[in-house]
Amino acid sequence: MRSWLLCISAGVLAGVSNAACTNKCGSNKCLGAIAADPAFGESFCSSWLALEPATTTVTEVETVTSTLLNVETALTTLTVTTATFTVTGSERSTIYQKRAPTITEADPALPDPTDVIASQCSSNEDRISKACSCILSTATASTVTVLETAVTTAVVEAESTVVETVTDNVVATVSVAAPAVTIPANIIVNGGFEDYLDTGNILPWTDTKDSTGGRFDVVNGVNPCMTGGSYCAGGRVVVRPYPPTTGSKYIAIRETFVGRPSTTYAFSFLYRCLNYDAGTSIDILYKGSVIGSVNQCYNSAAFYRPTGITFTTDATGQGEVEVRFRNSGATPYLYFYADDFKAIAV
Repeated sequence: MRSWLLCISAGVLAGVSNAACTNKCGSNKCLGAIAADPAFGESFCSSWLALEPATTTVTEVETVTSTLLNVETALTTLTVTTATFTVTGSERSTIYQKRAPTITEADPALPDPTDVIASQCSSNEDRISKACSCILSTATASTVTVLETAVTTAVVEAESTVVETVTDNVVATVSVAAPAVTIPANIIVNGGFEDYLDTGNILPWTDTKDSTGGRFDVVNGVNPCMTGGSYCAGGRVVVRPYPPTTGSKYIAIRETFVGRPSTTYAFSFLYRCLNYDAGTSIDILYKGSVIGSVNQCYNSAAFYRPTGITFTTDATGQGEVEVRFRNSGATPYLYFYADDFKAIAV
């Protein structure tokens, strides 16, 4: 026997509401009014709770084809609605929506069942919702007949999802995957600044001279090699930042990039200090936070490559690195050479 019928019967025999039933199904009077006509009650409750069918995969469809225009990949999934869903209220319960009953002409001499329900439930929405959840928890699941239908869907460029109705209660969904993006081993673009000679700019780098002061040049003809020629950059183009002696006392270059999501990268570059003092240093920032500082300056023509500077991307893979050339001692004529910027996954 249905659990809500047991609740009603217990309430009639005892003359009072059963506590367990009241907690789950609400007022017995309200429950009894809705259950008086099961067919009407289940239809009323389905409408009251605004139930919508969930979806399950259709395997009966005979053929599904897609015409793809200017996209790399398309995943085609055909789904059909059923009557299974979950209602979240004062407690969780899985209920099943019964197929709508055949409506017969009402006897004008009888009161409107909706008015009776409203009266017995004191127009209390919570009572009606609890009673309806109880009634529908044991309702018979409706069925959906799926027709074998050939479906052709055209997917145009710049559309990510196309949804169209095929037959009653059947929905064809075509999802287009985003084109694959190849992320290079070194995610720093134009790290050697050789592109400057052809384009006339340092993109995608930018510099801060307009806001921090100082001077920033790109020069050709420098041989950026480490001590003893143990490593040399691939070209002879380097950047030459002159940090200011007042105000911020630094000038910086920045680059925004896209790397692998949630991945740790090692950041490095070649540099050399000229006309430096003890206050000369370089800070490296990732998304505005300092992740490393270097101050090795030598009286030689050799370049130095710092190590151990890392950052980790977030779930988007997007980030920004900034390199600040500092003149904390306000030394006149201090400048740097820098080249071969890299950020490689570790």
